Amino acid sequence: MQHIFDRLNSEQKVIIVKDFNAHHSWWNAKISNSIRTKALINWVNLHKCNLINTSDINTYHSYLSQSSLILDLAFASKNMRKNWHINENADTEFDHEVILFTIVTKKVKLVENSLNASYNLQKVNWKDFDEHLQKAKDKIIVKMQRITSLEAKVIYLTECIKNTVKLFIFKQWICAKSKLWWNNELIEMQKTLLSKKRTWKRCRNDDA
Repeated sequence: MQHIFDRLNSEQKVIIVKDFNAHHSWWNAKISNSIRTKALINWVNLHKCNLINTSDINTYHSYLSQSSLILDLAFASKNMRKNWHINENADTEFDHEVILFTIVTKKVKLVENSLNASYNLQKVNWKDFDEHLQKAKDKIIVKMQRITSLEAKVIYLTECIKNTVKLFIFKQWICAKSKLWWNNELIEMQKTLLSKKRTWKRCRNDDA
């Protein structure tokens, strides 16, 4: 790792992620004697980085030795927000956990994830939706060509789509009994089930 550390400029924004196989009380409170951490800690202090990991969460599980360790570490420059977590649902063939994290600098304006909103897509007039976007297409393209920043283009295009969505797609009213996973296939299966149930009621005998 030292050759990598030597190539990095202390003025740069840095993210470094690796199976360091290094043990320190900074990320594992059970460690009293540090192992293989001198070069790493010196580099982290030089670059004024933060540990992205959530401390004391194991990232490695050996089923042969029946041991769990914190081996996989992530560090990033200060003022870079992060959201580190283990993906509990991921199933791999390796002993290392699948780790997810997000790095966002102050200069980045986040775009809201439209998938978080619950829309009633079954009642959308997609023909009108498409025609509206087609009519606005030339205006959108001209405006996009004038914007130089990629982030600004994404934000502008997202706003155009969101404004069209407001005109043609309505949000679902969510209540305690709402089933967001319900679809047309389940509707047909429900109809078949009710039909079979009615047939069974008509044909059943006293012994049924």
